[in-house]
Amino acid sequence: MRTADLDLATLRCEQDGRVLTVRVVSPPFNYMTAAMQDDLVRLVAAVDADDGVGAVILTGGVPGRYITHFDIADLLHSAETLPPTLPRAPVSLAVRVIKTISAVGGGPARRLLDRTPLASLGLLARFHAACEAILRSPAVWIAAVDGPCGGGGLEVSTFFDVRLASADAHFMLPELTIGLTTTFGGQQLAKVIGPVRALELMLEARAITAAEASEVGLVNSVVDGDVLAAAQELAARYARRPRSVVAAQKAVFHDDVPLSESLTREAVDQMIGLSTRVTRAALRCWLRRQDPSGDSTFLTDLEPWRDGTALDMNAGAGQRRDEEAVGSTAGRTS
Repeated sequence: MRTADLDLATLRCEQDGRVLTVRVVSPPFNYMTAAMQDDLVRLVAAVDADDGVGAVILTGGVPGRYITHFDIADLLHSAETLPPTLPRAPVSLAVRVIKTISAVGGGPARRLLDRTPLASLGLLARFHAACEAILRSPAVWIAAVDGPCGGGGLEVSTFFDVRLASADAHFMLPELTIGLTTTFGGQQLAKVIGPVRALELMLEARAITAAEASEVGLVNSVVDGDVLAAAQELAARYARRPRSVVAAQKAVFHDDVPLSESLTREAVDQMIGLSTRVTRAALRCWLRRQDPSGDSTFLTDLEPWRDGTALDMNAGAGQRRDEEAVGSTAGRTS
């Protein structure tokens, strides 16, 4: 099944070329809920399996709303099902066990957990895994923030590769004011803007503007106009990058490994890339486009490479088939 054909309760998907646009539709306030988390888990898994998707845009589907924050009523319901003052050690053990079961048990484990009082913890474990998967996803994920982005909405967006914001968007993390920490995005936020800025954002608990968010590095750019249109233009270009190479590069950036191991992985990825027919075709195309003076094509004729139109590096249904198809047609590509 194509990702665009998913039947989701809170997300609406549409695809144009290799760009999947996903609108969050949970009226009237676009609060994050358990249903939305489950939809996002299914979306991430589908994108990973869908070679036809090169970029994903998440944006608000309710006018003036992105993902406001987590539904406080849902949080209260969860709180009231728990005994008071849970000891840290057994809670830590339970979370780790549930995450392990969710990771290795597959569908049967999920169905079993869903019939127990630990169902919400099982969903959270799957959602954690989905957030991590975005960091390794072969697709480029873009948040087009067009309204309030707070709490869980801000946290999940920190896992995206690019964050664009409309001029009137704003961002907040009010968890500390109600006695809670972040649930899944705190560490990632600290990586994006630094731990000092991240803690200040939570201690102040005020909504910062899109311009302020840009200054601290929380968003890549502020769009003066239609943020979704800007995201779609960007996504169309990024979607032309090969999925396997995007995933490999994201792994280099996000894997928490010692420098020596990271350098080894980069060398391995480079050797694998050089061995593929699609890369060889690209190198030949680069040389054909080279300026007669011998100057770099990236200096004299960059736009076709930047736009991804110099060579179709995503022809076919799968990466190996991509390589075969592009390799056999390279001589006809100009």
